[in-house]
Amino acid sequence: MKKYGKNILLALVCFLFIVALNFFLPRLLPGDPVAYLTGFDEENMSAAQMESYRQALHLDKPVVVQFGYYLRSLADGTLGFSFQKNAAVSSLIGQRLGYTLQITLPAVALSTLLGLIWGLHCGFCKNTLTDRLSTSFLILLNTVPIFLIGLALMLVFCFQNRLLPYAGLNTAGVLPNTPAFYWDRLRHLILPILTLTLATAPSRFLLMRNTAAKISAEKYVLYARQRGLSNHKIKFGYVLKNIAQPFLAMVGMSVSTCVGGSLIIENLFSVNGMGKLLTDAVYTLDYPLMQGILFVTAGIMAISMIGTDLLCILIDPKVRLGEAL
Repeated sequence: MKKYGKNILLALVCFLFIVALNFFLPRLLPGDPVAYLTGFDEENMSAAQMESYRQALHLDKPVVVQFGYYLRSLADGTLGFSFQKNAAVSSLIGQRLGYTLQITLPAVALSTLLGLIWGLHCGFCKNTLTDRLSTSFLILLNTVPIFLIGLALMLVFCFQNRLLPYAGLNTAGVLPNTPAFYWDRLRHLILPILTLTLATAPSRFLLMRNTAAKISAEKYVLYARQRGLSNHKIKFGYVLKNIAQPFLAMVGMSVSTCVGGSLIIENLFSVNGMGKLLTDAVYTLDYPLMQGILFVTAGIMAISMIGTDLLCILIDPKVRLGEAL
């Protein structure tokens, strides 16, 4: 229980660090913080504009008061204001977050399922031809950058064979909320989801395979074999039960990696999600929007880590009821 308590505390500390960083960093950087908090070039602003922005951002008040206004913007869900786009940061992120999750959530589920089932099988049957080929291929795939995976899939399925669309989430002219619309959306999502799945599955597979191979050599597994239990019963009743917790913890920690990978994939496949929003924010120096995206990403990471640790506590009776069990 102490280990999971420390993990949950660490996730909360990291999240709070991001919250504090978003507030203090613009105020500690050289130059006028107005430029960092608005994204506008201070050389091109008049004195009257500078003063109006200082008042709007509460920079004319003590730091403690500024921090209070900042926390209030987080509490009320606005996450600040984008002067470049003239809108609340939360509304801008809310418009795009759904598109990102349409790629991220299926990819996390598929890569987790693939790593769990295939890694367990190869680890249980270690040193077989299937294990050697699968492990060698996924080690190699793990070294390939995500954008190269996406480009290779795009080349094969879009340009050489023209089986799938390569840009956007829907074809122009398709009526929304119709069967044709949803089918078209699914066809557009196949390659982004497949790219992210292939980029994240190797690490899950390798963890599961190596851990399963180690557990398979334990005495209680050998005793189960001697008792004549089936391989299916041993794999899922003995081996999986003892490696589910580290696997879940690894999945929870890698959710933020999937979100970060999705931002790259969105630019590659021209998906108008958080990745495109972040790119626009970087090019226009929209610092409040960048900070909001960082805040949301850190929040997703913290929630996933805490959620998986709580799940580990629920599935392990020794943790729930005490080590004496």
